[in-house]
Amino acid sequence: MNNVIQVFKMGTFYICPTPIGNLNDISTRLVQVLSDVDIVYAEDTRVAKKLLSHLNQKKEVRSYFKGNEVKKIDEILNLLDNDKSIAMISDAGTPLISDPGNTLVKKLIKSNVEIVSIPGPSSVLVALTLSGFDTEKFTFLGFVPKSGKERAEFFNNIQETQLTLICFTSPNRLKKDLEEFVNKNIENEIVVCRELTKKFETIYRGTAAALLKDIPDTEYKGEVTLVIDKSQKIKTIDINSEDLAKKLIEYSVPKREIAKIISSITKEKVNNIYDLIKNL
Repeated sequence: MNNVIQVFKMGTFYICPTPIGNLNDISTRLVQVLSDVDIVYAEDTRVAKKLLSHLNQKKEVRSYFKGNEVKKIDEILNLLDNDKSIAMISDAGTPLISDPGNTLVKKLIKSNVEIVSIPGPSSVLVALTLSGFDTEKFTFLGFVPKSGKERAEFFNNIQETQLTLICFTSPNRLKKDLEEFVNKNIENEIVVCRELTKKFETIYRGTAAALLKDIPDTEYKGEVTLVIDKSQKIKTIDINSEDLAKKLIEYSVPKREIAKIISSITKEKVNNIYDLIKNL
């Protein structure tokens, strides 16, 4: 009797960025991938179907959004196990960036699924390159927190940042967020990007106080992208901790207090400074 070995082929999972406004930004490669896959998972099935209709493609579209992302993992794995290829798209831009999907991708990696990420549109990078701020080092912060401790920490961190920051907010919260900058005396330069890549793309530049005067109270749809320049108030102080400690010791300042003083200047941990100077 011959032993028959059955080989199962697993499907491929594609992460597919879609245009953030201008449909001409869709890549030839993405069009081909969407044409080839068996199923499309989308944040909003209505938006996905409009895009596919624009491309003259008919595909099975299933929902995948924040409310059902964990429940859908087993369903997606089962489809991939049965050699179905899947594309994930968000309403606009690159999936997983302030959108659901991160938990799923981690699970797919553990299951040895082939994952292909297609390069494409991202409002984060479009806004950054339009800002005129430092692009060598930057941090993406997701959405501006609406309330509570997270919101307080968000604005406190901005006051001391030495990196360009990028974040999202909604049109109906923009003025409130800018007012928070003013209330906390944050004078970092800000670039506000609205309707990116669309016909009425608008870019505003200035401090929060200036922007509150310049931006009209017109209603807008879609996300707003903010790019925040690094703080100009913080200046790097070049000091030799050991030499400074010796000078303070001459004035009978306790070493533990010296460690605290140097820590406040250098941002180094107090215990590390104390270990350095305790035998002086």
